Amino acid sequence: MVEAKTVVDATCGNGYDLLYLAERAQPDCHLYGIDIQEQAIESSRALLETHDMTNRIMITFLHSSHDVAFKKDIKEASIDLIVFNLGYLPGGDHRIMTKSHHTIAAIEQALPKLAKDGIITIAVYPGTDEGLQEKEDLESYLCELNQKEYNNCHWKPINQINNPPELYMVQKR
Repeated sequence: MVEAKTVVDATCGNGYDLLYLAERAQPDCHLYGIDIQEQAIESSRALLETHDMTNRIMITFLHSSHDVAFKKDIKEASIDLIVFNLGYLPGGDHRIMTKSHHTIAAIEQALPKLAKDGIITIAVYPGTDEGLQEKEDLESYLCELNQKEYNNCHWKPINQINNPPELYMVQKR
């Protein structure tokens, strides 16, 4: 993260991951915050302004689906880090959730733009039927990525109850 020039929070939610990334970003970093819900964009923008991040680094907010944003809005050809935190907006309408077909399409659009040694992290929430389906679809897709081009791993808590969040990581070789 220290040397990252372009970082994308593909699901900025309430902005806490975005703030974490902004606090650690170099002054010449371009940070993107994407969310399909205007409420998430507004919350994230307010949080970063409160912490005086908007004057420190370049931040672009995109009120869009992450698959559309990677296809149409993000023009950089070398992204160092992409963060997905799937599911629904905490404190928001739980009927509005990420969908595996949008997330997989976003990853497909992002992979060619990922820098050498660049990383994608994807937090999934298999505690609901929709979250479990998204996790299974995502894992099937990631397992098919060419091992000569990408290192993929999966972190899963094994001593926790209630289907805790799991993490996937993709690194471009």
